[in-house]
Amino acid sequence: MKSLKSTISSFIILSIITVSVVIGILTMINFYDIKITSVEHNQKQVLRQVNSEGLKLLKRIENIASFSIKKQSLDSEYLNDVLYLNSDVSSIFILNKDGILVDFAGKNMDNIYKGFDYSNKDFYKKLSDEKLDYWSDVFLSSANNNPSISYSLKYKDRIIVIQLKLEELTNFITKFKNSDETHMIRMVDKNGVFIFNPDAQKLVTQRFNIKNSTVFEELINNNKEFNIKSFKSIKRDLRNLGMYSKIKKTGWTVIIRQNQSEVVDAIKDIAFIVFFIVIVFVSFALFFVFKIFNKIFREFDYLQDTTKDISNGNYNKKIKQSAFKEITLLINSFEKMKKQIDKREKKLKAARNSFEYLLNSTMEAIVVHDSKKIYQVNDVALSLMKLDDKNQLIGKSLFDFISEKSIELVKEKIDIESSPYELELVNAENETFTALGQGKFITLNNKRFKISCFIDITELKNKDKLLSQQSKMVSMGEMIGNIAHQWRQPLSSISTAAGALKVEKEFGILDDKSLDNSLDMIIKNTKYLSKTIDDFRNFFKVDKDIERIDLSEVIERSLKLLESSIKNHYIKIEKRVGKDLYINGFENELTQAFINIINNSKDALKINNIENRVIFIEAFISKNRVFVIIKDNAGGIKEHIKPKIFDPYFTTKHQSQGTGIGLYMTHQIIVEHMAGVIEVENVKFSYENEAYTGCQFKVIFDYMKNT
Repeated sequence: MKSLKSTISSFIILSIITVSVVIGILTMINFYDIKITSVEHNQKQVLRQVNSEGLKLLKRIENIASFSIKKQSLDSEYLNDVLYLNSDVSSIFILNKDGILVDFAGKNMDNIYKGFDYSNKDFYKKLSDEKLDYWSDVFLSSANNNPSISYSLKYKDRIIVIQLKLEELTNFITKFKNSDETHMIRMVDKNGVFIFNPDAQKLVTQRFNIKNSTVFEELINNNKEFNIKSFKSIKRDLRNLGMYSKIKKTGWTVIIRQNQSEVVDAIKDIAFIVFFIVIVFVSFALFFVFKIFNKIFREFDYLQDTTKDISNGNYNKKIKQSAFKEITLLINSFEKMKKQIDKREKKLKAARNSFEYLLNSTMEAIVVHDSKKIYQVNDVALSLMKLDDKNQLIGKSLFDFISEKSIELVKEKIDIESSPYELELVNAENETFTALGQGKFITLNNKRFKISCFIDITELKNKDKLLSQQSKMVSMGEMIGNIAHQWRQPLSSISTAAGALKVEKEFGILDDKSLDNSLDMIIKNTKYLSKTIDDFRNFFKVDKDIERIDLSEVIERSLKLLESSIKNHYIKIEKRVGKDLYINGFENELTQAFINIINNSKDALKINNIENRVIFIEAFISKNRVFVIIKDNAGGIKEHIKPKIFDPYFTTKHQSQGTGIGLYMTHQIIVEHMAGVIEVENVKFSYENEAYTGCQFKVIFDYMKNT
């Protein structure tokens, strides 16, 4: 048994440490979130600045091209002035409408001559009557063999191509650095080729494409603009924190990044301080709490020793008063308790005698036991076990009188208060019988016992089996009638075909085709007869174990077995049955239950001489339960009869037409065997513009999801 002092001590220590650790962890998480938020805010601001600067550059180049191409004269002097005044422009080409170079300006243009054909270049091919300007992706410039980006503009019969070196934008972007002196910004074109990477210029020169890299996969493909994300670096085995934005006009992607380890390092010092504060707080809290705690428990230790003396019979011992109000109240309660102990001891003796009298005055066999042995039994238990002396039971294990078939079940029930359940017992003469058991716990002399009650229900079980067998025999008789109806047509077809073969043979007109057709028809009908036998034979199989079944298939099977009977009585079936209506149950028993309900509707339609006979069947899932509704238009049942329809041997039919056990067994199968619900009521409804009254059966089961 646990000590209260150690339990409270452990609880206090655990609580203080847990609260302190949780506060420390939440503080660290908060600091980390603040840091991430700060990084996210800074990166957004830088991205917006870079985007703004990029858009300014694009607008300026577009303005230069627009202004230049509208001039009447585009001579070399003007083009050189444009180069001189705009440091981002590396070269300018003037092309005619066929893509032939007519003039140009730029540095290191020794390999360029008027008359060059640029019609195969994207900056020419992408222009058309609908598209008059075009920003290119990164390409290798024919002017200086360096990666370049161009803007081309078409106006009448001239095309101006401005190639950029992005000097001003580069100077602006390189200003933004991380704390480890690496640059924050990278830029790629819409195809993923590097335009700008100051930390790895080779990647730009080599026109490195990051479309298939982890950066593109983790940051761009699966992330929105201006949304911070962790992603793996291209060349180094480290993680970055960053985001991206797009310059819509060109499709360029601007990426900003920061080494994720910088963020972690930034809070390490804070983590150490928080850890130190937590340790100091825990130490001081434990010191003050245990100082108070020890003072209180000295009082409890004294009270414990004193109450121990009282429990040993020393009722005259006085308990000294405490400095604490609550403990003083407890002491006063102990004083009152001493005076009542003697009276209660006498009452307990009287109660024990009354308890033994009660044990022997019941109809049930009562056994008082724990998980190991039996302590007391009543006279009925002796009679049930065919014994003469209680000592033949007391001291033995309860499992000595449980059949092997029920041992596992009783082991599950022995440590819990159980509702009534069936089990098999074995008496002294080694006879096995079925009993109904139930157990409740009771505490006697500070020890927990279980009182188990048993009733022999062998006769009740035999009666239930007899009713079930009688119901099965009634169903068998109806099924034999159904077999006869279903066999009549195929047997007639077989007889006709065989007779025709005999006549044709006698007259010598039998040919191979006629023989094959007749034999095929005979084989087809014999297969149908065989299938009919299998269907009815499966219906009469005994369900042994509860299993997972599809209720919609059981309904279909029930209707198939009743098909000929339904047709012969001119009954129409209106069916609306859902799919995957899974429940746990006994398939053949449930089929019998549905057949009993449908037969009940069929008989009511026939007895009441209904002209337009309809049985409605609906099955669906609602609120994790499966509902089956079967109703007819036979006029319903009388209100004073409704409470009796599930009683055994109750029937409204003539004695020669009904046994009165069909609906009783239906109720037993659905409620007792399968833990379902069945309800019956009269309902009014409309069908094909006609008003009807009928009897409705509603059957409800727990839905078992298909896994």
